[in-house]
Amino acid sequence: MTDIVFSESDRLEIGADEYRLRRERVFRLLAEREIDALCVFGPTRVAYLSGFFFSPTERPIALILTANGQVAALLPNLELSHFQQQGPKLDDSAIYPEYPGGGSGRHPLLFLRDLLSRLGVLGKVIAADVDGYEHRWGYRGPALSAVLEQPVQADVALIDDLRMVKSAAEIALMTEACRWGDHAHRLMQDSIRVGSEELLISHGASLQATRDLLAELGGRYVPKAREGLPANAMFIRGANTAHPHGLHEAGAVGGGDVLVTGAYGVVGGYESELERTMIVGEPNAEFQRYFAAMLAAQQVGFDALRPGRTCAEVESDVRRFIRDELGMDDLVRHHTGHGFGLEGHEHPFLDLDDHTVIEPGMVFSVEPGLYVPEFAGFRHSDTVVITESGMERLSLYSRELDDLVVAG
Repeated sequence: MTDIVFSESDRLEIGADEYRLRRERVFRLLAEREIDALCVFGPTRVAYLSGFFFSPTERPIALILTANGQVAALLPNLELSHFQQQGPKLDDSAIYPEYPGGGSGRHPLLFLRDLLSRLGVLGKVIAADVDGYEHRWGYRGPALSAVLEQPVQADVALIDDLRMVKSAAEIALMTEACRWGDHAHRLMQDSIRVGSEELLISHGASLQATRDLLAELGGRYVPKAREGLPANAMFIRGANTAHPHGLHEAGAVGGGDVLVTGAYGVVGGYESELERTMIVGEPNAEFQRYFAAMLAAQQVGFDALRPGRTCAEVESDVRRFIRDELGMDDLVRHHTGHGFGLEGHEHPFLDLDDHTVIEPGMVFSVEPGLYVPEFAGFRHSDTVVITESGMERLSLYSRELDDLVVAG
């Protein structure tokens, strides 16, 4: 799909030049829409535009971009040195002591208001991804519009639409993430036995895959989060798989159990997705019927993906096949897939009500599922990138039943 953009000595992360180009796209967008300033609160959107990755807490953080090309930030004091280590040079900043005030007697958003005033945009046209900081970890704060005492154009699409089509560097990072998701899944599948504890096998495989990743990539791997492992695999089993997002259950793997797995890598902050349906022991006729139906529906999704079509048209093809050819429409619980990149789920969605036009460089999961109550769920998910003529799988794990049978 793309030329390799990282050499064997490169650190696996987005470079400063690409972050600068992203901000320049926003500057042009603001000028076109006659917006004087944009306040970005979403942690992933802040990282996308600045390269500043952080652990979101109750302390508001905001990146401010102005139509005349200024870059500023609202930061708690505890993140100042962290931003200086990762982020771009700022034209101005507002550093507050702590939330809810740290003895200052002022809410952090009042510091943001002062910053916007210094930038010369207070009272002018201001937009934001959301109208104020997200309510997380006990945060209680007013809307940005209330603090500024003026309307704020709140629109998550301002940034998220820019994130839909991935650059060559982003696709290269996601391809590498797929490689490690595939590896974690292989380690997990090879470890499963009758009597295995699903939690212990899942975490053991994830830890070993992470050891392997760090041993191979060394200093090229750049962590972008405080928590979680860069290579992960898990599974749920039995009738619990009939819940599309079933939680782990205590207990051991038994003969005849259906397993639905999930595995992913994270490289440079970018994620992958791999899911498989497996069986412990010899598959019976009922399992084989539903497995073949699921596999055929996923293939319809692959074949439907190409530039110029809409996400809704892809979903329509898959749902029509499930309804008319399989007669299993009552077993569908969710849409066919979603975009992803820095987040596990991103806009757009392969859904009947998403009319986004598909473009080369978009990355999707393709995962139509069939869920049989009291029996099992059947779902494969693959990471695919849209090419000039169709799509290409980035997750390369086998989809075939013969390769997904665990010895009973």
